[in-house]
Amino acid sequence: MTNALLKLQAAAIKESSNVESGDHSLIDAMEGMLAHAIELGLPNNENTLHVIREGLQGREALPTTSPRLKVVKASIAWMDMTGWDDQPVPEREWAVHDRIPLRQVTLLSGEGAAGKSLLELMLSAAHVLSKDWLGTVPEPGRAFYLGAEDDDREIRIRLHSVLEHYGASYADLVAGGFRAVSLCEGDAILGAPNKSGIIEPTKLYQQLYEQAGDLKPKHIGLDSSADVFAGNEIDRSQTRQFVALLRKLAIVANGSVVLLSHPSLTGINSGSGLSGSTAWHNSVRARMYMTTPKAEPGEQPNTDLRELAFKKNQYGPVSGSIALQWQRGVFVPVGGMSTIEKAAYEANAEEAFLAVMRKMLGRGVDLSPAHTSHSYAPTVASREPEAKGLTKRALADTMERLLNAGRVPSQEWLELKVA
Repeated sequence: MTNALLKLQAAAIKESSNVESGDHSLIDAMEGMLAHAIELGLPNNENTLHVIREGLQGREALPTTSPRLKVVKASIAWMDMTGWDDQPVPEREWAVHDRIPLRQVTLLSGEGAAGKSLLELMLSAAHVLSKDWLGTVPEPGRAFYLGAEDDDREIRIRLHSVLEHYGASYADLVAGGFRAVSLCEGDAILGAPNKSGIIEPTKLYQQLYEQAGDLKPKHIGLDSSADVFAGNEIDRSQTRQFVALLRKLAIVANGSVVLLSHPSLTGINSGSGLSGSTAWHNSVRARMYMTTPKAEPGEQPNTDLRELAFKKNQYGPVSGSIALQWQRGVFVPVGGMSTIEKAAYEANAEEAFLAVMRKMLGRGVDLSPAHTSHSYAPTVASREPEAKGLTKRALADTMERLLNAGRVPSQEWLELKVA
C-alpha cells in the first residue's frame, strides 16, 4: 500500500471513533475521507473507497450513491511561493541526462523489428547496473519492464546479450531492483474508456501504481502502447488522459516512464514516427524515433544500422540523432554522435575496401598502407569495380578507420602501421 493510502486509512480509523460516538454520520465521514483522499492525490475510485471502508472498521454498508458524495470537492492547492526569492532555483532532474526527464512520460516509437524492445531492455539494465546507455549513464535505481509482445523466453534471450555487453549477471540485475513481466498471453491494459469515453485505470494499473509508490523505480518501460492502451489512439482527449495516467506513475515513483509505440504508415512516410492523434507528441515531454537506414537504388540496406532521432525534448536541448549498430545482440553508438547517412556510408565504404583487399591478396598482389608505396592500397583499390566509385581520398580515410579498429585481414599491415 502506498504512503498516501496508508495516511488515508489512518485518518479513516481515527474518524471511525467519531462515527461511533455519534459526532458524525456515515455520510459526513465519507465526505470527509473522500475530500482527504483528493488532497492526498488519490483517485475517487473503488480502491480508495475500499481503503476508507477498512479504516471505518469494515463498514461495507457505507453509502456511495448519495448526491452529497458526488459533489465532494477539495480546495485548489495553490503553490506557496513565499520565500522563493531567497531560495535557490531547483535543478531540473533527469532519468537520462538531457534525454529522458524524471516524473514525466517519454515516447519511444519505431517500426516493427527496429529494435525498440532491445533498446528499452538495455536502458532498464543500465539504470539498475549504473552502466552506459548510448553515451551517458542513467540515474541509478530500480527498473520495471512490462512487455506485452514477447514471452519470458525471448526476454531472457535478449537480456542475456545485454548482460554480456555490460559484464554483469542476472544476480546483479535482481539485486539492483530489476523486475520484468511478460503479459503477451494475458491482459496488459492499463487504461480503458468507460461508457462515457473517459479513460479509467484498470486493476493492473492500480497494482503497478502501488508497487511504483512502494519501490520507487527510476525507470518504468511499457512495451507497447497498442497493448496497454484500450482507448482510441486518434482521440485527442483519450490520448491525453492516458498519458496523464502514466505521468502519475512517474510522479509516484519519482522516476521516468518510457512508452514504446509503433508508427502508422503515414508516420513512417512522413518521418514523424507517430500514429494516431498528434496529442501523443504534444502530451509527452520527450520523444524518440528509431529507424532503419533506407538503401540507395540498387543497393542492399545495412540491416545492422539504426538511427535514434530525438524528436522532442521539452526540458533540454534537442539534438539530431545517434547512429547505432547492432553488435553481438545489443546496440552501440557508431562513432558517438553521427547521422545514419554517415554511418551507412562508412559501413559501405569499409565493406568495399575489404572486398578489394580480399580480392588482391587472393591473387597474391602486395598492398601497402604506406602512401609512398607503388602498391598503396587506396590507389590500387580505386581502380577496382568493388570500390563502387569511391575516390582515393575516401578509400584512404576508410583504410585509416579500419587500421585504427584493427579490422584489416593481415597482421603485417598493423606492423607497417606501427612502423
